[in-house]
Amino acid sequence: MANFLKFIVSVVMVALAVSSLAGCEQPKQALRTGAIVPSYNAESGRLERISYDRNKDGKADAWLFMDGAQAKRAELDENGDGIVDRWEHYRSDSPSEAPRSTGDARGKLEKAEQATRFDGKVSRWETYEQGRLVKAEEDTTGEGRPDKWETWKDGSLAEVALDTTGTGKADRRILFSADGSSQMLVDTGDGTFRPLGTKP
Repeated sequence: MANFLKFIVSVVMVALAVSSLAGCEQPKQALRTGAIVPSYNAESGRLERISYDRNKDGKADAWLFMDGAQAKRAELDENGDGIVDRWEHYRSDSPSEAPRSTGDARGKLEKAEQATRFDGKVSRWETYEQGRLVKAEEDTTGEGRPDKWETWKDGSLAEVALDTTGTGKADRRILFSADGSSQMLVDTGDGTFRPLGTKP
């Protein structure tokens, strides 16, 4: 799931909007639906965490850590094996950026890490701007360093660069056009790229 906050907010935002009312039982009951379980600070009454059972198997597999109505980070078990596979980090909003309505959430996704091999080890790193993915790096071989680089523009994949030789540098680039077409470029050996199939 690309952004757990957007998903969970669609279900519980009304309760989060009034969670600052410490001691009020109404938002707590609104959140407690079985699959969604909130946790509150014993002293302040502020919302601290939302646990969610996404696959309805009776076990929580997603956790959103909160400071009242402010989302801080999320942890997700993507394959249901009890091990966290994805970590999302949210930027704290300033007071001027408070939610404008009950449909808005405080905090935008800023970065995420993911264990793509479901082994608990991070192998993909994502960067977001204004809550939208702009770039990602991934270790597809398990050798401990990125060998795939993605560039995103306006919510669409614009370019993928690949290291197919293990040098730590990209030697292939795939460019994606708005019409859905793509073009493969290869390194000529001097750091420049040419379309695949053409002569230097």
